[in-house]
Amino acid sequence: MGNVKIDTVKIGSHIVKLRKEQHLTQEELGNIIHISSTHISTVENGGSYSLNTLISICDGLNARLDYVLYGNIRDNDTDNLIDLLTLCSEKEILILEAVAKTLIENREK
Repeated sequence: MGNVKIDTVKIGSHIVKLRKEQHLTQEELGNIIHISSTHISTVENGGSYSLNTLISICDGLNARLDYVLYGNIRDNDTDNLIDLLTLCSEKEILILEAVAKTLIENREK
């Protein structure tokens, strides 16, 4: 399985946007989810954090994890397929491409 690249700076910017839309300071959000404002700042600036912290922040902001990760809601088959493709090796992608081409060529008309 390939490595998934996580853009912590982008995730942080999505969190800042959501927090500001809700008129919350870092301290207020931290109080809601029992995390220090310093740690909230670290997350918002692209620093390291745990998955549990990210989920707590999503819960505190009433936000979906996919929005925080991608900046939009991803709940359709195309987005799901793209997400799966990012986990594939180049060899696996070539195999999937061949399968897709075969499916398209053999569609019932």
